[in-house]
Amino acid sequence: MTYSLNTLTSGRTAAAPLASGWRRFTDELGLLLGFVLLLLWLVALLTYSAQDAAWSTSGSGAQVMNRAGPPGAWLADASYYVFGFSVWWCVAAALRTWLTGLARWLRGRDLLSMQ
Repeated sequence: MTYSLNTLTSGRTAAAPLASGWRRFTDELGLLLGFVLLLLWLVALLTYSAQDAAWSTSGSGAQVMNRAGPPGAWLADASYYVFGFSVWWCVAAALRTWLTGLARWLRGRDLLSMQ
């Protein structure tokens, strides 16, 4: 038994519906908020100091060394406590997710400009 070519796939691809104004607004807001949070997390992890008062440590009582301030010290400490050095894989996965969302948003803008 043989099958002719292209019988299992449609020759036409359905056009994706264009996003409404509110949908685009929430997409853009999510991308912006995601970028800010990812950047905050990255700065907090890069400037982590075990001498900062945080979730699992009492610190040395000196000024917080983390560039993201006390919330950054808590975030970095909790991240390292829960995930260890594998937290960098979580950062990479979050960055990949954000870049995927950005690519999807840019493709949506291209569809709008073609019409």
